[in-house]
Amino acid sequence: MSEIDGEKMNDLITNIEKLHTTELGVQRIKKNLSLDTDDVVKWCKEAINQADIIIRQGKNWYIYYKGIVLTVNAHSYTIITAHKLKAKIRVIQKSDYECLNEFLYQAIFIPEGEAAPPRDIINDPEILIYIKDFGDTIGDLGVVAEQDNQIIGAAWVRIISAYGHVDSNTPELAISILPEFRGYGIGTKLMHTLFKVLKENGYKQTSLSVQKNNPAASFYQRLGYKIVNEKIDHVGQEDYLMVKML
Repeated sequence: MSEIDGEKMNDLITNIEKLHTTELGVQRIKKNLSLDTDDVVKWCKEAINQADIIIRQGKNWYIYYKGIVLTVNAHSYTIITAHKLKAKIRVIQKSDYECLNEFLYQAIFIPEGEAAPPRDIINDPEILIYIKDFGDTIGDLGVVAEQDNQIIGAAWVRIISAYGHVDSNTPELAISILPEFRGYGIGTKLMHTLFKVLKENGYKQTSLSVQKNNPAASFYQRLGYKIVNEKIDHVGQEDYLMVKML
């Protein structure tokens, strides 16, 4: 399991002057990033100080900065490598199902200026239906994004009587990316892979429901979803019902 730990992050920042790399490391980082600098270590230090997130996992730190991942040995402070973020997209496995609780929570739209809801909100039957006993029903399909052995995003479908229900032949989609990994194009890759999985399983279309004021609505439209209806959800929010032909 990955560890996002403020104390460990501070440990890396505190000891940032200990960072170093090998000549091979310099060559590897320059090549991977097409980096034009005479001081790779200095560049890496600056990236770490401005990092979006720092994760301690096993013997290494993984530093995410503007779509780039730096790997630093946590014991020797050696900068091992750096490369552009390239999350692996794969079909969801049974062992991944337990992470759907987190992704269901992260999928909840929080308008700007509003406080995040309590985590037990996912136990609301209207929400829990998206993951309850996932994998036990025909039509339960999904894909995940994996980076450095951590699941950072998921997109899944179910045929359920929920917000985006159309009919018994149309799986409803849900998608979620961990906040610190948004903006890197991972959602688009997840969606395209899931569309392929759906077609391989004989489905002709997929649906979803999204609040009108959620910026994700335009994202779905770019992927080919069309608004087919408008409605009020169980908490009084105005939603679009959208469908995409596969």
